Amino acid sequence: MIKADVKNTVIDLRKIAGSLSSTQLLRRVAAEVANVARNEAYSRPGRSFWRKMGNSVSHAPKGQGYIVGATHEAAAQKQFGGVIEAPGKGPGAVKAKALTIPLGLARENRWDADDAAMRFDLFMAKTKSGKRMLFGKPRNTKGEAQPLFLLRKRVSQRAEPWFPAGERLNRAIATGIDDYKRALGGSNV
Repeated sequence: MIKADVKNTVIDLRKIAGSLSSTQLLRRVAAEVANVARNEAYSRPGRSFWRKMGNSVSHAPKGQGYIVGATHEAAAQKQFGGVIEAPGKGPGAVKAKALTIPLGLARENRWDADDAAMRFDLFMAKTKSGKRMLFGKPRNTKGEAQPLFLLRKRVSQRAEPWFPAGERLNRAIATGIDDYKRALGGSNV
């Protein structure tokens, strides 16, 4: 499931089960909704992150219906947006005192703080405006220190809806029904 404590984050196909009596039909519709969600994730930039997101999408029977969801820890955050805080909470959270927002070279190379620490001697400094930043001085060279990360206690992430909802969900359901009818040779359901 996307996340148990966020309302409406999992599409519960049992809600439409009254009009769709066949288990095979429900399975086909659930598979189509999952496929649309996977393809949407795979089409996003940030190939490694979104590939993991897409790979976490699944569908499974539950009672008289099917549940379609994503188990990736960031699925609900990406779908609905919200606040990200340090220290993190939940599975996989680290007890960092600040979030590291990549800048410059760190952003270009998609580094996290551990990647940067392998190449730079890192130190924290405050700017004149009071922002805390993590700077890096190149190891083994006489290069100048450069800002690598902005340090923040919390940030708000805008929603990037990727899981089918609304009209996209309706189209996926209709496609699943049409595929099921075609598999039966065009007979009525």
